[in-house]
Amino acid sequence: MWSTCPLLILILSLSFFPKSLSTPLETYEINLDLDPSVRYAGLFDLPNTNFNETVWKFYDEYFKDDEVLTDVLYGIAEKRGKENEEQQAEIEGLATMSKLPLPFVQGIQMLYELQTIMVPIVNFTKSAVEAEKLLPPEYKALSRIPWRGPGCTGIIARASDDTVYHARNLDFSPVDIMGNLVYNGVFTRNGKEVFRSQMVAGYTMAITGARFGDDGYAIERNTRYADHKGGFEEMMKNLFSGRPLNGWSLRKVLETVDNYDSAVSEIQTMPYTSTEYCIISGVQKGRIISRNPDNVAHLQILDQPNYKERSDYIIITNFDYFWGDVREWFDPTGGNGMFHPRRIAAQKYLNSTVEGEITYDDLWNTINDKGVFADTIFQAIINVERGVWDVSQPDTLPESQK
Repeated sequence: MWSTCPLLILILSLSFFPKSLSTPLETYEINLDLDPSVRYAGLFDLPNTNFNETVWKFYDEYFKDDEVLTDVLYGIAEKRGKENEEQQAEIEGLATMSKLPLPFVQGIQMLYELQTIMVPIVNFTKSAVEAEKLLPPEYKALSRIPWRGPGCTGIIARASDDTVYHARNLDFSPVDIMGNLVYNGVFTRNGKEVFRSQMVAGYTMAITGARFGDDGYAIERNTRYADHKGGFEEMMKNLFSGRPLNGWSLRKVLETVDNYDSAVSEIQTMPYTSTEYCIISGVQKGRIISRNPDNVAHLQILDQPNYKERSDYIIITNFDYFWGDVREWFDPTGGNGMFHPRRIAAQKYLNSTVEGEITYDDLWNTINDKGVFADTIFQAIINVERGVWDVSQPDTLPESQK
């Protein structure tokens, strides 16, 4: 029930992918005209997926027998309370259809916010310490949450055809679980596409999304770790205050805002629950917004000098490298291991190109570079000006990069 043009774009864009490296995602329509409780009624019946089996595997392996962790997670969810009426109905519908415990489904909606506590090393004092040692005693069990980062690489580049491309890796572990929960959600109203988003089964919020049109835009979320002592307490206070979760706020932007400038304005001013990066590309435009819960910490804008780097691309992983955040050097997730940041590997490849001559293939090769590729479960190359939405999951790392 999609309009013809977006469906044609989807079909054409998938054809760009090097088939030896990637698999297109299963696509599921999320009809916004339906009651929220039944919007995902067919999700667990898609022919090429085993979403329900996978979400139960996730629960059984990591939560079922860990009473301390589930007690903490469920307690946080209970103290936070219900989400807004629409989101809560979606959550309760997913719990009913999957038959998973409602407090579990409620709790995993906070996966992005809670992940901000799990940076491998913090340096708030004179000596670096492991992040979990800073957790208050009542939250120590959160160090065992199974979804892990840091992960994600986002690049916006002005390409050789003078259009703006957006390349993204989503890195999330455990890969054998998370990789089997990803799908392409097409949100519709009145039989026409409103926006599309890379989704995770059981999670109601946008992670990577695009709204196409003459002044359309694409959004990517990346985990950003708190940049000051007390960041965890601030995030928990926001959680318990009932602030909308970051991903829900971004999903509503995609649903209600049809142009780049207004989307940027919304994202830069709306309250966040936790720190996060928003990478947003548009027609001839792009910026990376480093968000604190109440304000913008930093902006990187395409076509402007960005700390002595070239002006034809901007980049972020999960660290404030522009302020010399030492923690990116302790990130073990890239293919070259600790002390070899994914961001530096990506920039090395991009800087090997001629300025102003970056191509689609260059971006594809960058996000598949050994030093950039991590626990990658989703990849995208997007160009809203050209209607490109190339989303897939990696099958194999190129032989030259192993």
